Amino acid sequence: MSHNHGIEETSIEALIEEQRRLACSKIPFERVIGSLLVAGLLKQRLALLPNETVGRLMFGVVWNVMVVFSPELAICQVATERLLNSSSVVKTAKENVSQ
Repeated sequence: MSHNHGIEETSIEALIEEQRRLACSKIPFERVIGSLLVAGLLKQRLALLPNETVGRLMFGVVWNVMVVFSPELAICQVATERLLNSSSVVKTAKENVSQ
C-alpha cells in the first residue's frame, strides 16, 4: 500500500489485503501498530459505504474465510441478508414482485 495516497484513493480491497499482510508480519511493531492503523482506516471507509455494499463485502470477503459449521458464519449470514435486504434496490424488486 502506498503511503502517498489519501484514504479516498485507497480501495477497500487494498486496505483488507494490507491489514492481512500486517497481521502476519514478523515485525511486532508492524503487526500491532500497523494493523491497528489500517483497521482504523478500513472502519472509516466502511462507515461511508451503503448497506448493500457492506453486505456484498461480508458475502465476498468474510464468508470466504469462515468455517462452514461455525457460529460466526451463521451470524454473518443473517447480518449479510439483513444488509442486502435493507437496500432500496432489493426493496423495490420485492415490492414489484408482491404487486
